[in-house]
Amino acid sequence: MTIQKMKRKFDETIAPAILNSYSAIFFSKSRVLAAVILAVSFFNFFAGLGGLIAVITTVLISNAMGFDQLQIRNGYLSFNALLVGIGMGTFFDPGFVFFSLLILASLMSLIISVTMGGWLYKYGLPFLSIPFIVSFWFVTLPASQFTNLGLTQHSIFWINDAYAVGGNSLVELFQKIDNLPTHNMVNIYLRSISSIFFQDNLIAGILIAIALLISSRIAFTLSIIGFVSAYLFAKFSGSSATSLTYYNIGANYMMTAIAVGGFFTIPSKQSYLWSIFLVPLTSLILLFLSQLTSFVHLPVFSLPFSIIVILFVYFLKLRVTTSKLILTPIQFNSPEANLYNYQNTKERLSNLYYFPLHLPFWGEWTVSQGHDGNHTHKGDWGKAFDFMIYDQEHKTYKSKGQICEDYYCYNKPVLASADGVIAEVVDHLYDNEIGAIDTVNNWGNAVIIRHATGLYTQMAHLKRGSFKVKIGDFVKRGDVIAHCGNSGRSPIPHLHFQVQTTAALGARTIDYPFAYYFGIKHNKQELQQFSKPLEGDLITGLITNKLLYSAFDINPTSVLKYHFENERGEQKTEEWEAFTDAYNSNYLYCKATNSSAFYVNDGSMFYFTSFYGDEKSLLYYFYLSAFKVFLGDSDPIERNDSVSINILRGNKIAIWLHDFIAPLHLFIQVRHTIQPIYQEKLINTDSIVLKSTIQSSIFGRKTIESESSSTIQENRIQSFTYQSGKTKIRAKWSNI
Repeated sequence: MTIQKMKRKFDETIAPAILNSYSAIFFSKSRVLAAVILAVSFFNFFAGLGGLIAVITTVLISNAMGFDQLQIRNGYLSFNALLVGIGMGTFFDPGFVFFSLLILASLMSLIISVTMGGWLYKYGLPFLSIPFIVSFWFVTLPASQFTNLGLTQHSIFWINDAYAVGGNSLVELFQKIDNLPTHNMVNIYLRSISSIFFQDNLIAGILIAIALLISSRIAFTLSIIGFVSAYLFAKFSGSSATSLTYYNIGANYMMTAIAVGGFFTIPSKQSYLWSIFLVPLTSLILLFLSQLTSFVHLPVFSLPFSIIVILFVYFLKLRVTTSKLILTPIQFNSPEANLYNYQNTKERLSNLYYFPLHLPFWGEWTVSQGHDGNHTHKGDWGKAFDFMIYDQEHKTYKSKGQICEDYYCYNKPVLASADGVIAEVVDHLYDNEIGAIDTVNNWGNAVIIRHATGLYTQMAHLKRGSFKVKIGDFVKRGDVIAHCGNSGRSPIPHLHFQVQTTAALGARTIDYPFAYYFGIKHNKQELQQFSKPLEGDLITGLITNKLLYSAFDINPTSVLKYHFENERGEQKTEEWEAFTDAYNSNYLYCKATNSSAFYVNDGSMFYFTSFYGDEKSLLYYFYLSAFKVFLGDSDPIERNDSVSINILRGNKIAIWLHDFIAPLHLFIQVRHTIQPIYQEKLINTDSIVLKSTIQSSIFGRKTIESESSSTIQENRIQSFTYQSGKTKIRAKWSNI
């Protein structure tokens, strides 16, 4: 490997991994928090040195062994080694044996982290600080057998280290701060937060608390909630004094509140309440484990926190229906970012919860019976739809309606609502005469399609002999399956549609939405996303605009290159490569700015989900310009979507204050609007201009943050402009 490649590897992976190992302890990627924790760890020099050596060792080994670069870079595989190193440096004297055991313990924490991570990943669960606890136990329990490993006095007489660094002036400063006349509760809180890193002084607590406040107002608030809950519960219950040590308050109660209240769940009133409830439960586990491990003289450390958080996350995952307490769908390593991105992308991220199903027909149909209808949709079969076609007089038939052929929906094509495999076909029953029903063969002729594990769609009452498929055939969304008929328990022609978890004919229905469709009211189309139409609704499916679809059909291995002029008038070129990560997420990556923009194209909608990197890059301006693009043919009307308030440049004080109460109430809103402008007012055109605007609203006061325009030609995004304040960007497709 050349020196240049080694330097790039260090800059892109090694250095970020080392720094993120420190902030990862608070579930963060804040550089400010990481730098403060790194500095504070050296208040006890050998503890700080032990932690740094452990982190460097773990990062280098995990990188050399070829583990996932993202996990390495985020510090997920090395933060446990950091705790091992700080702990060993706190309790043991430095020496050859110490450093040898430190390397071995760091390696053990890495092995346990990778192994536990692989096992728990299947269930979507974290391993938290369990690797640190187990690794440290393996060192402390046999420590008496190592005659050349002695207990240190540095943690007791840390002031001697301060004298060695800065003399009397530094000692006097430390003593002055450490003896500040603070309220007892404040003093306990600050010392508790410092004890997470085996410290016990006011200075460390003040620095970490300030850094935590800067990196996350929600995490800071939750640390106070965890502390107060633990303190009040201990006083109320009269529990053992050991449960209120600085370390137990910091590493167990505060961390439980932060993890449950703002990291693994979306911050809300419910998450805050659960944080309060789970702290006493953590205390019970702590007292139990303290008694249990006292027989072998092992400290409990943060094991209660790890147990309660893992159990609670798994507990939430087993719910049949979601409540207002939402597990974080995409992790941004910031409670604020998690909250704002969830609130502003609930509709766009519905594909994370639902496999997209589309309407099983062409044209305009009406829901003649919806979920839990008044006729046949009852009990276990209540979550189904019946569809028919009505005319302007609200009749379902022409002439006298005495034969099946009189009904508008009869013999109309029935489509596959998504890609899948034909699991069942029934095609031997004749259509009923109008008004008659077949109570023996309830579903009549039917087809069942398997779309994914545990996800099937059934369409019933189809016409005999109209089937275009057989069992085992693979079908794509929109393929004609059969035609609408009047077989089974059907007095008049209609299409029955339901979603179920098995391939059994007439299985129990499940409550499931359609991905996209138009609701029609007063001759105007209104786009519906991942919703369920109501009885009486007139609806129609989407028709994809080929030009828009081709332009935004950015497949992995695609390369987009744009020449642009920045706000300083400089001519530049930026190239974006499309990739797919280990989690099957698509993203555009700009190597020059080390920026990534994650996106989804589900055939009906193109939208960005997140951005990481340089917010002055052209990729970031494109991310804001094409934040959400509808790919279907429609009237040239404006479409709206929410945007995370993190994109706001001004009003930093308002945003900062907003963070404190955001889980309870959002008073800042940011909206993205986009409108297609068709050439010569024709939908089928070879040129489309997309006009977009981002607008903020703070206490109802609206401000335009940015305006963009994208020109779609020759099946690509030919050019786009972006303007925000003094920033004006003009970019054009480059073939060079």
